[in-house]
Parts: sequence; structure tokens; C-alpha cells
Amino acid sequence: MEQKRALVSCLLPAGADAAQLARAILCYQQQTWKDKELIVIDDKTRDLGPLLEDIPSGELQYVRTGTGNSDGTDMGRDLARIKNPGLEKAAGEFVIHWDASDWHHPERIRHQVAGMDGDVRVSWLAGTLLHVDHPELVHHPYVHTPKAGYGGSLIHVNDPAKRYPLEQRDPDRAFLSLWDADEARIMDASHAWLIIRSLHGDSRNRRRFYAGLRKGTGDLTRWMWLRLRGRDRLSHPRFRLPAQAQESFRRYLQESRKLGLITSIA
Repeated sequence: MEQKRALVSCLLPAGADAAQLARAILCYQQQTWKDKELIVIDDKTRDLGPLLEDIPSGELQYVRTGTGNSDGTDMGRDLARIKNPGLEKAAGEFVIHWDASDWHHPERIRHQVAGMDGDVRVSWLAGTLLHVDHPELVHHPYVHTPKAGYGGSLIHVNDPAKRYPLEQRDPDRAFLSLWDADEARIMDASHAWLIIRSLHGDSRNRRRFYAGLRKGTGDLTRWMWLRLRGRDRLSHPRFRLPAQAQESFRRYLQESRKLGLITSIA
């Protein structure tokens, strides 16, 4: 049976990194789901015209909040201030959150819309691929499964009553709490190839990268076993990617290198 077509609003906070924003826009343009619009929310004074000029005018909404003076200490208020104006503009039946620091597979919208069946009104991914731009690790992403799933992968029906509360901690969780548990669904880790999260290769991010290998079900036991046996950390089973995930990573690496977002490969 042919899948119902629905307009999907992609909510993209512009962020500070122009190269990351360019990649997120490219990912939007490459989506196989044709019924979509891009809502770019920018809280900084700058000209994004060159990055947006290839988006058809009927698909683009550009929201300038004019409040780019945050000191970053109140994440909840920051996210509400950025995302709520975009939610107000969304015309789609569904809203999908489109983080500028992530790479999004061309099939992301199609797969997540397919999960919005029956009574499901909000959904997100249990995991993503996680990558760090460091010479020793640049070719070794793994399937990362945060305890509550990845909040940046949200898709939900366009409900005018649902807006980000002014919370100081974990704003995505605060937003999710507005939905009933029986109308929510987490898509399992077999869909992790739909999003790749990228980290810079400094020491702090390398620690974050390795920490994710110890936090999933059974992962701490595997980690301790590797250490006791003196095995290389890259032998952890989370690094063994299925074919679809390997192909996603190959494409991500190629597109990110072209934009200068991967620096540890000559």
C-alpha cells in the first residue's frame, strides 16, 4: 500500500558553525521525502543568503529571533527561545528536529514518518552513530544509545499546544513530558544509521566518545572485560557496524570532508 504523503517541517536552529549549517542544509536537500519545508531559526546577525539560495522559496522559512545575546548558562531558556518561534511557523503535519551539528541520511524523513502510524504522535531514535574527528578514531564510529534515546532525532505531529517550556535542565526531556506515554514510540537502534553525530577531536570529546561505550546495557561489563584482557578498545562490539551503517558513514565522511569538517585526514 502506498504510504500517505504528508508535509514535514524540518526545524533547523542555525548554530554558529557555517560549515555544519551547510552540511545540514545539504542533507535536507538530499531527502527522498519530497513534501517538506525547511525552517531555519537564526539568533545571530549575519547573512545566510548564500547557504539558502538553492532552497525553493516555497520550501523555506527563515526566522530571525534577534536575541543572540545569550551567555549559554540557561540551556532550557535558550532552546525555548530558539525552537518555539520555529514551531510557530511550521506548516507541516509533522515536525522533525534537524540539528545543524548532525549529518542526516537521505532516508531519514521517510523512515521516521513511516514510524508515525496508528496512535503514535511523537517518536525519536534509540541511538545514532557517534563519530569523533581524531586521527586514531576518525575511521571508527560506533552505535551510541543514550539511556533515553537521542532527543535531537525527534519527530512529532504539529500540535500548537506543545511548546518548549522554560526549563533550565534537559529541555528535550521537558518537551517530551508534554506528550502522553501511550502516544510515544522509540525507534530501535537498528535505525541508528539515519543520523551521525560528530564530535571535535579534543581531549574532552574523546572522553565523551569513550564514555558512551560504557553506558548501554551490558556495555560496562564488555568494557571491563576488554581492559582485563588487554584488548584494544576498538574491538568493542559496538564498532562492528552493519552494512547500512557502514554505507552511511562512508557518505557522511565524504560530504563532511568536502566542507572541511574533518581535519584529521590529510
